[in-house]
Amino acid sequence: LKETIRLSPSSCRRKIFIIDETHMLTKEAFNALLKILEEPPEHAMIILATTEYDKVPATITSRTQRFNLRKITVSEIVSKLKKIVKDEKLKVSDEALELIAASAEGSLRDAESLLDQVTTLASEADLEA
Repeated sequence: LKETIRLSPSSCRRKIFIIDETHMLTKEAFNALLKILEEPPEHAMIILATTEYDKVPATITSRTQRFNLRKITVSEIVSKLKKIVKDEKLKVSDEALELIAASAEGSLRDAESLLDQVTTLASEADLEA
């Protein structure tokens, strides 16, 4: 990141860097990130994502803007899952999608993972039959 972030984008105005699970970074990684956050290039945007904000050092959080994202509703998750099912040409009942969405507890990523597990297991069962 330290080397790549300094390079200007070739075809866009900005380069966007997303660091997911930021709370999992090592002390050394946080120190390196701190230097980048203190003097970021004009063309760079850094997005830090975490589910455990309290584990990110104050030296990092004090140099960032915080956006709290709400959990999405079961109906919103079902809608997204229906689109995935349609696009992937899968056969999953609406009742199953409702159960998956409710089990995901507001997380689309978890819902997609559950959908993947369900469809994989169903495919394996079909192959054994």
